[in-house]
Amino acid sequence: MLEDIKFQSYCWSLGTTSFRVKDLNFKIERQLQILNELWDENPEINWNGNDVIQEEYYNKMLQKEFITGEANNKSKDARQKTSGLVQIGVIDYNRYISTIGQKIIDIVEKDDFKGDNIFNINKDSYIYLKQLLKLQITDNGINIKPFAVLLYFLAELEYLSKDEFTYILPLATNREYTDLMLENIKMFRDNKKTIEDIIQSKMDNMFNYKSAIEFIKENGINDIEEFSIIDMGRKGTKYVEPMYKFFNDLYEILQKEFDEEALDIIRVFIKEQTKKNSKVAKYWKDYLKFSPRMLTEEYLEEIKEIPLFNFKEKKEYAIEFFKIMHTAKWKATLEDYADLNKRYISLSDIVIFDDKIELDVFPKYFFLNISKEIVNTPILSKQEYNNFILEDIEFNKIYNCLDINVDDVIIQIQADYPDRVVSKDSIKTFIEDEKLRRFNQLIDNKFNENQLIKLFKAFESNNRNLINEYADWNSDIPTIFEYILGITWYKFSNKIGNILEYMKLSLDANLLPKTHAAGGTADIVYKYDKANEYPEHNVLLEVTLTESTSQRKNEMEPVSRHLMREIQENDNDNTYAVFVANILQEEVLSDFRSRKNYQFRSRNSVKTGLKIISLSIHDIIKLINVKVQYAKLYEIFENAYKDTEINDLEWYEKMIKNKVNNL
Repeated sequence: MLEDIKFQSYCWSLGTTSFRVKDLNFKIERQLQILNELWDENPEINWNGNDVIQEEYYNKMLQKEFITGEANNKSKDARQKTSGLVQIGVIDYNRYISTIGQKIIDIVEKDDFKGDNIFNINKDSYIYLKQLLKLQITDNGINIKPFAVLLYFLAELEYLSKDEFTYILPLATNREYTDLMLENIKMFRDNKKTIEDIIQSKMDNMFNYKSAIEFIKENGINDIEEFSIIDMGRKGTKYVEPMYKFFNDLYEILQKEFDEEALDIIRVFIKEQTKKNSKVAKYWKDYLKFSPRMLTEEYLEEIKEIPLFNFKEKKEYAIEFFKIMHTAKWKATLEDYADLNKRYISLSDIVIFDDKIELDVFPKYFFLNISKEIVNTPILSKQEYNNFILEDIEFNKIYNCLDINVDDVIIQIQADYPDRVVSKDSIKTFIEDEKLRRFNQLIDNKFNENQLIKLFKAFESNNRNLINEYADWNSDIPTIFEYILGITWYKFSNKIGNILEYMKLSLDANLLPKTHAAGGTADIVYKYDKANEYPEHNVLLEVTLTESTSQRKNEMEPVSRHLMREIQENDNDNTYAVFVANILQEEVLSDFRSRKNYQFRSRNSVKTGLKIISLSIHDIIKLINVKVQYAKLYEIFENAYKDTEINDLEWYEKMIKNKVNNL
């Protein structure tokens, strides 16, 4: 019996918790680039079992500032950092770049993300979608295609709540459990089952947990060695000492009247658990109804209803304790995996993670009638799967059911959107219109004037924690800054025009920005039609958070180059650039002002003058406060540009800053 009581996987997960997943697109791209360089310098070297090459890869990541610090075991850290890339097939088990990985490198290096696929998602996202559709997990008794299960659940249920996504979806570890968990979600929604009921029901069906309960029934728990066996923690008796002490102390108290001594035992236990794993501690707190009210008479009555406190016989008490202990572990693990699963699934850019998890509008209809067929596709043998996941397969040839008539999808969409004209010719416009509608809704909900000011003040004070906690970003701070400025400019312009087209940033399915390893072009190009207050023109929004010499080095030449290229390509002399930084350096201000007399060639003519307007974050905050309209901004900028009286060093202060402050 003892050999049966050992840990077994009870859920699936994507990626690895040892690889931090924020900015996942960027991290995958940079790792592919660094690995590519590693193999260029070390051809035909084997990765597996080779600590030297693994350490060299770790050192390369360190050298390129992809990671910081020094790992105790560099080779192990290198393996962990790359294991998630193996899982999605962008590299093989030996860490060589696959055909899939090479395509992503090409997209990044050409800065060519704009897609032309049926889902209207970026090229890299389309590749990840195909990889997620193929992905299967067949380790430790798990036989499942996770993304296929998600599609199936969303087709059957329309959406998943955060709790359903976190605690129930990953428990679908084979085809049988997939249908069982689907029914469990329905019962959870009908308040017929709790999350804990669902978890413990799966425990009851797993051989190792059954064996552990049989062990308790036959032997009881008499010492720490036996407790360690049913803990299944694989870390020895020392690790379980606090839990074992709580198990014993609480049982002894239960033989008496529940009093202050019992409360002290709970307090000490919760404190110890919080040090080790806050998620485990949270579950115990909830179960024990731990709160500041613990000294009240009301609490002492309420606590009597907790099942654990109603077992006087030790074996029954031990079984209940065993279930609670492992439920806490399961919930903590599932919470750890939830963010990983979300990040990897988000690579596809077809799943929206908001208050509810649901498919974007076109994917919702595309997969509606075929998701069950996808989830029913056979699990491949290891060799077959290795070839399958690494091969670049056309979308409609991954599974036969993916080769569907788009007209049928459009008919379904048209039925649910009778007020819209949806056809094969207009489907792309329909998708873009839906995204723009959601984007405006996002702005109204999350980026009103007060919220924008709060964020800009955080950029001004370099409060990265506040920025990072504000939304579930998949991007770095500079990219978020560009995105927030784009939204602000859209509001200045009364939301005229297609901001999603104007932003050169990649956006995920939640319409939040993604960071890529590529760069070099203007980030936002706003387009204005002719109006009474101004001619037809474009505005380039260029931003930086760098200061001092870095600002001079990084921004003076690129801003001018981007503006010059925009004028050359569109042959519109009215086009200008707005440069936004936290602290505007005098040399940069002077250089941009002097560009008024700069000569450059455009097609077959020579042009004179680049109009570059500089604004600080403080200026932007002021403009938000006064709810400035773009027409007024254009007037200020045009008057400033035409001025010939004020010298370069005083020009920004007198012609822009003072004008903004006096609005």
